[in-house]
Amino acid sequence: MSFKHTTLWRLLLSPRTSWSALRLMYRARTRAIPPRRLSFDAAWRQSRVQCHPGDSYYLLHGHGDGT
Repeated sequence: MSFKHTTLWRLLLSPRTSWSALRLMYRARTRAIPPRRLSFDAAWRQSRVQCHPGDSYYLLHGHGDGT
């Protein structure tokens, strides 16, 4: 599955997490010193763990890079 398909599925299946990820990306660009770029994928995983702490075990054991 391509990156575009993955992003689309994430937006459709988990809109709350996706919205949180978009806000994290914006904050990383505008409020971080120095400004940094955060990919949607990394921001989505970070938001997912914040919104659903039970998923952290899943991400830490090879199904994501844990960011």
